[in-house]
Amino acid sequence: KNGEFVVTLGDQNEIRGDAILLATGYDLFDAFKKEEYGYGIYDRVITSAELEKIFRSGEKPQFGDAPPRRVAFVHCVGSRDEKAGNLYCSKVCCVTGVKQAIEIKEMFPETEVFNFYMDLRMFDRHFEEMYYEAQRDYGISFIRGRVSECAENPDGSIVVKVEDTLTARPLKITVDLLVLLVGMVPSVGTASLAERLGIELGDDRFALPADEHTLANSTPAEGVFLAGAVKGPACIATTIADGRAAALQIAAYLNQRC
Repeated sequence: KNGEFVVTLGDQNEIRGDAILLATGYDLFDAFKKEEYGYGIYDRVITSAELEKIFRSGEKPQFGDAPPRRVAFVHCVGSRDEKAGNLYCSKVCCVTGVKQAIEIKEMFPETEVFNFYMDLRMFDRHFEEMYYEAQRDYGISFIRGRVSECAENPDGSIVVKVEDTLTARPLKITVDLLVLLVGMVPSVGTASLAERLGIELGDDRFALPADEHTLANSTPAEGVFLAGAVKGPACIATTIADGRAAALQIAAYLNQRC
């Protein structure tokens, strides 16, 4: 209203400002949608986010007194997946899978660990070295292939069927824990906020800036700016840098209005 934004909070209080920054972040892909993996059906199928919570709690992902004999990670769950409606890469899943696989081996040195991947995209500094370290120092196996189906054995272990796309051979492996590396999707509410503020969404349903190369934090709507994963999957370091860039652009915009 008259170039001023009014934001109504949950307690019905209002905040007014001359600019607004949309930084709604992302949600994790709902692993229930990939029924073939058995998430929510089999107890020993969990997401990477759930495994991370176990690590942070100081506990160990084991069943009873016995450590897991085999653990498998499935990459690109909900990412680069036409069936799921998400053709984009979520950027952080590959390195998360490698990091968590190493953590499993550090907890249980005798456990066999497998990573089933489409392509490994270790894009940031030292990530490629971590990938080599996982193979060289920890003996983690990386198998290029898509998991087609999972089933539960009477003892609770998981049978994983996958095609090794490098050898063109079908594989079947039994694991004690299957970890789904879930990708990023636009956060709930992003679409409605974007519509209300006059921001266009891309085919991936993330918000589009005025120009992805030269005006990455600006939008065609005057006084409306973007930062972080509202524009698409992003790691923590990139999001922090992007937030700083957005703050500078907002400051310049406000100075022009004075």
